[in-house]
Amino acid sequence: MPRNKPRAIVCLAACLPLFAFLITGCQIAAPLALTSTSMGVAYYYMNVSEKTCVYDLDTMNKASLLTLKRMGFKLGEQSKEEDGSRRIKATAEDLTIIIKLKKVTPKCTKIKVTARKDAVMRDKATAAEIILQTEKTAELMKFGRSVDSHGRPVRRAQ
Repeated sequence: MPRNKPRAIVCLAACLPLFAFLITGCQIAAPLALTSTSMGVAYYYMNVSEKTCVYDLDTMNKASLLTLKRMGFKLGEQSKEEDGSRRIKATAEDLTIIIKLKKVTPKCTKIKVTARKDAVMRDKATAAEIILQTEKTAELMKFGRSVDSHGRPVRRAQ
């Protein structure tokens, strides 16, 4: 009988940490799960570019369409929501672009651009560039300059 005592102690010593982990495992695993989940949610919502611009909704809508064409995107569906906001969809080889335009004031419009590679992956750099180029196009349109399909001002014949 004395020979079995060391085995029982070794077995108990080996099982004790395992038992302690099982009891407190949620305390260890829960913060990790919450951290990774919150990082995923942050990535999903933070990799969207948005900006409020000092142009009316119609100007921003036209500028967005011209910009997407100039950048080589294929225009998709366009819709107008009940509240007057606009939604433009465009595609490229591996990207889907969604532009949402919302009237803030009669002279200010909020533009929100999402560039998706797939259901999860997003491209914030492309979204930011679309906003920058749309703003440049709107600036040219504001001052009555015509813009060609490449975004360059068209010179008027004198």
